[in-house]
Amino acid sequence: MTMSRHSGKARSRRAQSGVVLFIALIVMVALSIAGIALVRSVDTGLSVTANLGFRQASIPPSTWAVENAVAAMFEKNLIPDLDQVKLDQNYYPYRFEIKNSGKVEDEAGVPYDLQGLKPDNYPSTFVAENDAAGNTIRYVIERMCLDAGPATAANCDMSPPKKSEATTAMELTKPELIRVPFYRLTVRVDGPNNTTTFAQAMLR
Repeated sequence: MTMSRHSGKARSRRAQSGVVLFIALIVMVALSIAGIALVRSVDTGLSVTANLGFRQASIPPSTWAVENAVAAMFEKNLIPDLDQVKLDQNYYPYRFEIKNSGKVEDEAGVPYDLQGLKPDNYPSTFVAENDAAGNTIRYVIERMCLDAGPATAANCDMSPPKKSEATTAMELTKPELIRVPFYRLTVRVDGPNNTTTFAQAMLR
């Protein structure tokens, strides 16, 4: 009887040890899965943070493009005739997709010349800038018109003149206010880590 009791206790201990080992294995597997998930979460967080950082870094290059376009159009006279095409200054006196059927803007309003991975459609005569941060800056200026030639209300999207109704006793005549066309500037910045940022501005 004594030997039978000892034998039963030994079997019970072995069974308990087996159960404990099985539970320990389950816990280890669960901890391993949790560890992998944590590492992936950290990697994803770092990747998102890095991409946001690269996108924020694309803001100064976009500002450069705006300043360069304004200088070419209104300050340095690099585009002497805004009624005509000036390809070496990235300028169209009309909305590009209207004059070039099949070369349409995408759903975000990005013109054909700035589409694609490289972008492949960008004309070789257009200005492109590479800065010290590894960004490549490309842009297109479009006058919001149907065609080249004089900017008229029938041809272009014109800004309404801002007329003041205030008068003074010395005022004899009001100055004639001139309507001017809108110019759309679209900028593409290709930066490090395969980041691409687009920006648009309306100039007048």
